[in-house]
Amino acid sequence: MKTIVHLSTGLVLFLFISMHLFNASLGIVSIGAMDAASAYLIKPWTSTIGIGLLMTAALTYMSLALWTTVSRRSLNLPKWQWVQLVFGLAIPFLMVEHALGTAGIRIAFDMEPSYGFVLAAFWRFEPILGVIQGLLLLVAWTHASIGLHHWLRFKPWYANARPYLFAIAIALPTMALAGFISGGLEARALSADSAWVKQLLADVQYPGRQANAFVTNGAWVMRGIVASAIALVFIVFTVRLFVQQRRATCRVRYPSGDIIPGQAGATILEISRSANIPHASVCGGRGRCSTCRVRIVEGQTSLPPPSPAELSVLRRLNLPHNVRLACQTRPTGDVQIEPLLAPNTDLSAALRAQDKLHGEEIDIAVMFCDIRGFTTLSEERLPYDTVFLLNRYFATMGEAITESGGRVDKFIGDGIMALFGVGSDLETGCRDAIRAAKRMAEELDCMNDVFSNELPAPLRIGIGIQAGPAIVGEMGYKEATSVTAIGDTVNTASRLESVTKRENVQTIIGKSVADGAKLDLSTFPLRALQMRGRQESAEGYLILDAKTLPDVGPR
Repeated sequence: MKTIVHLSTGLVLFLFISMHLFNASLGIVSIGAMDAASAYLIKPWTSTIGIGLLMTAALTYMSLALWTTVSRRSLNLPKWQWVQLVFGLAIPFLMVEHALGTAGIRIAFDMEPSYGFVLAAFWRFEPILGVIQGLLLLVAWTHASIGLHHWLRFKPWYANARPYLFAIAIALPTMALAGFISGGLEARALSADSAWVKQLLADVQYPGRQANAFVTNGAWVMRGIVASAIALVFIVFTVRLFVQQRRATCRVRYPSGDIIPGQAGATILEISRSANIPHASVCGGRGRCSTCRVRIVEGQTSLPPPSPAELSVLRRLNLPHNVRLACQTRPTGDVQIEPLLAPNTDLSAALRAQDKLHGEEIDIAVMFCDIRGFTTLSEERLPYDTVFLLNRYFATMGEAITESGGRVDKFIGDGIMALFGVGSDLETGCRDAIRAAKRMAEELDCMNDVFSNELPAPLRIGIGIQAGPAIVGEMGYKEATSVTAIGDTVNTASRLESVTKRENVQTIIGKSVADGAKLDLSTFPLRALQMRGRQESAEGYLILDAKTLPDVGPR
């Protein structure tokens, strides 16, 4: 609930800032254009309802921000969170004169300040306030943009929209600053005429020096209140942290063997940060990305049940009962955990909701592909030429696999392992694998045409495909972690690829693949194939050239 309120109030303030910046950008045209547009962009915020909504949003937003800060068990935060926090705390100090000089005197003196009045004050009579106003614009917009980005980046559509939104995020404040400068210079020139200034003050019903005193004195009072609130927050944070560190209520054991004491109410992520133990958390510990998830090895009874927000994420990812979000789990007793993602995990891992990262047995199709006689070929070429050829081959085959719906699992020497059906179903995976084999054979012919003058003989490949159950999950260590598959299906696919040499064919497709794809391959020989290391044979269709495979239709 707190997150929803914080987000809602933040969006209200973001809308307020955006409308002000757009209005300010019209200063590029003239002060008159700014005043004309203010009827639609600014006036709604000066009504009783508008002022009430804005003040409620601002006070609620800042109160929740301060409460979140005082509730932390550690200030070991990512850099982007520190930037947002510092900028957020700076906004009240920078905006007090502007708030009092517009909304304040409007309420206190029934005055209606125009853009000409505001800009003349900034650029002629109180230029330091103009500098502060420009700084406020940049600080407030940066704070809002960081928050908006870290909220939206978990939306599936955001990756495509991000370049356009980034362009808007740069263009709007730039235009607003240009309008502020252009309008300010216009107001500065006009204010050189005392008659214009006299008429301006009459138009806005300027009450005189008492308004100046109201803004000046009020600014000092408001800054004092804000500074006191912030100081109180950090004093309470420091005292509470000192007391709770002396009263550890749990201990968290990590795979490294480190045992870290935890304070009452601290999350596992906060305990990790307090001891400077690297722990993935793309969203900054807000329960949105799931990258901080951990496997509970021991002590599950020492954990409270998941909150509705955490439970929603766990169910969406279909995570087992012993996996929890470190940023949402507050142990009350000793626990032993194992982080499931590397500390440097990036956003892409957070968005892979379809991946079985925790390990699960599912039915998929597995492909192995290898270049025939590549060792001999590489011995006859310079190292640079060998690497160039191999990279070109990997790019060509990799594109054929991914565009057919597969996932390149790994490159092994001059071989490729690919998975099909992860995130979909077995029939789709089998059809995608057959489509990929056909496409790879076609692309190989094109590649051979391109390198016909450089190669002593055309490149040849062997492809083995098998379908069945496999354990799929994220495996490895640190930077060498990736989603892969293990099991008998994987081993059989690898051996089928090896058998293509003995049978002198390009591709062997396991009968389980044809059955899974519901595809009739009876025009190709079906053999019971004996494979090294296996007592049982495996049935497979022998395909001399994968280009002759039937068309399974578009992806």
